[in-house]
Amino acid sequence: QTMRFSALLFILYQILKWASKFKPAYRGYIGSIHQVKIMIKTADGKWGRLFIFDQGTVSSRSGANHPYDTAIVWSDAETGFKVMASKSDAEQFKAATAGKMKLDGMAFFAQWFNDGVKLVM
Repeated sequence: QTMRFSALLFILYQILKWASKFKPAYRGYIGSIHQVKIMIKTADGKWGRLFIFDQGTVSSRSGANHPYDTAIVWSDAETGFKVMASKSDAEQFKAATAGKMKLDGMAFFAQWFNDGVKLVM
């Protein structure tokens, strides 16, 4: 499950990077953001990926030990994979209410990130 979580995060990065180049609506959405860092990781810090948005570009770093503006923290890789792969707001809400997904940092940026992903998917 941990490899599936890690692969999902990498694929998400590739999709967002592609969209930043080829989807004008997404490029416009992220165009005014300067150096915003969004981390998606497991609570134990073993698995994660940092997404960096800067004036219309997307870059990324693997690993969960980078500075960030906000983090979406999953209780474990299995839960993170299952909920993220579902693409369901209801599943995200269930995970949050069950304490299996938490935010660390500025919640505004987490919502901004989720809204941006919805533009692309």
